[in-house]
This record gives sequence, C-alpha cells and structure tokens, in this order.
Amino acid sequence: MFETVLIVDDEPVALDRLERLLIKLGVNKIYKAENCFQAKKILNENPQIKIIFLDIRMPGKSGLDFAKEIITEKEDCVIILQTAYEEYALEGFKIGSIDYLVKPYGIDEVKRALERAKKFLGEEEKKFIQVIDSKGTKRIISLENILYIKADLKHSIIRTKEGFYFSHLNLGTFEKKLKKYGFVRIHRSYLINPSKIYKIEEGPYGKLILLFKENIEKIITSKSGASIFRKIFAKLNDK
Repeated sequence: MFETVLIVDDEPVALDRLERLLIKLGVNKIYKAENCFQAKKILNENPQIKIIFLDIRMPGKSGLDFAKEIITEKEDCVIILQTAYEEYALEGFKIGSIDYLVKPYGIDEVKRALERAKKFLGEEEKKFIQVIDSKGTKRIISLENILYIKADLKHSIIRTKEGFYFSHLNLGTFEKKLKKYGFVRIHRSYLINPSKIYKIEEGPYGKLILLFKENIEKIITSKSGASIFRKIFAKLNDK
C-alpha cells in the first residue's frame, strides 16, 4: 500500500527528516519536491503516487491551493497536510485532506497518517467517496447511500437520506468517476443514482419528474436527460 509517497516541503531539513521517518515505517519509494511546481511534474510523471505529504506555507503556490488542484484532477490521491501553524487545520480538512500534522511531529503521528491513508484508499476501492459534512468534518460515505449529486458552482453537494454533504470535486469529475457504478447525468446540474428512484412522472416539454425512495424530494430532468433515463429505468424494472 505504501510503496510510493511524495513529500513536498520548501525546507530541505524537514524533507530529509520526514523521509527518514517514512523509511522506518516501511515506505519503499519516496519522491521529494521543494515546491509545487516540482511536485506537479513528479505527479505527472509518476501516476502510481497515491499519498502526498504536503507543506502548507511555501514560496509561490501555497500547499492549500495545490491541494485543491490535486483533489480536483487526481481524485484517487490522498493528501496529508503538514505545517507549524495549527490555524490552517480546519481549512485543510475542508478541502479534503485526510490528516494534518503539526510540526514538530514524530513517527507516531506519521504512522497514524499512513494508516488513515491505507483505510481511505482501501475503502475507495469498495465504492466509497470522501465528503465534508455541515461542521466541516471529513467523512467517508458509501455510494449506495447517495441519492444524487448536485452542481454547486465549481463544487458539488451530495444528497443522502441522512442529509447533505459537500465536495470540492465538480460534477463533471463525479460523472467520470461514478459512471461505472451506474450514476447518470440527467441534467447539467444533477447526477443521480437510478437505483434510488421508485417512481417517475411525466413533466413539461418531454421532461421527467423523478421521485426518490428515501424522501419526498423531486428532481426534474432535462429533455435529453429524460430520454436517457427512460431507457435506464426500463432496464432496472426488467431485472
């Protein structure tokens, strides 16, 4: 699981120290970068990298800005932020980091972060996604619990029967990621889980009104989305 890790820090001493800790914990391959430009190049050349230790305050692009970029473009990566400033912790979790290390940290903290990375990457393979709840806390939820995902400018809102969650990933990214699990784009603003629909009604101008099993919410498709959904709903009812 931890064969390849990227660490990004503008302080060479901090880079070397974290490298030594990771080696002690059994990481086989470690890439190092002193800024986000170098880190971007390494990630592009080494798609097998799934775990990134990222310092927040660096010259040029900050670690937080780079983290947002990574999460949008490489949703299969996990980010562990590191800094000497605790006040960035909440913002770090809001953008989707799985852990936050405050310098000076020791091997126990690094081990904990790796274990969380292992847990998340393992659950990702089992049809889970990472979201943020109303309190700004990172959570992992099952795809089976999702009713729909709605576009929220460049971000997304995830609806389950329990409530609403937030993600920095846009709807287009979720569409590509979840297509293989049966999720369907029925409107430019909505991606839905067809297995959660129990009834459809005819809407205006060839559109459809979709009703969900778990609540009384209704979503209206686009005209083209209605055509796509009719075919999918018919197949579901034939099973």
